[in-house]
Amino acid sequence: MANGALTVKVAKTLKEKFRERGLDVLHDHGQKGGDLDNTPGKLRSWFGSDSTRETALADLDLAVVSRDPNEAKKAKAYALVEIEETPPQPKVILGDIFATLLGDGITFQGKRLCVGSWTTFIVLARNEHDSHQRRMTYLEQQANQLKTHLSSKSNASIGRIILDSFKETELEEKLRWHIEESLSKAGV
Repeated sequence: MANGALTVKVAKTLKEKFRERGLDVLHDHGQKGGDLDNTPGKLRSWFGSDSTRETALADLDLAVVSRDPNEAKKAKAYALVEIEETPPQPKVILGDIFATLLGDGITFQGKRLCVGSWTTFIVLARNEHDSHQRRMTYLEQQANQLKTHLSSKSNASIGRIILDSFKETELEEKLRWHIEESLSKAGV
């Protein structure tokens, strides 16, 4: 499967599920110019006063956000998701986490998203043999502890970090479960 193809497949399914609840699923992978309802855009963590190529820190795969009919308000991000479609390497996972947390904001298609204690950052890494779950649990515990020591930058206010591994056949179910748990904790 092409890089990001699994993420696009899951994003399409999740869009339908959460649309009924007044939530949007934003995603980074896919084909531009296709189905307008499925148009991807850059979901990016950045530092400084504006999101540019020079200030980009990390690109994320998905976000589950409030749908606000008032375009002037920022959409509230309840879940930010990074899906590593390759086996988990600690330096990649930690890069995903801290490049996001060190940012001053998250944008999608140039519009800023609102993150805070209600936001859960979910990182899922492919692991067909369950051999890395102990390491993933350790990294999750350490990342949540280290997060408490970051300055009060916008993205450091994200409430919690979840790391988990998945087999291709269970990605959608696992991701949906983590998102549902995140929405429940946020009171949505």
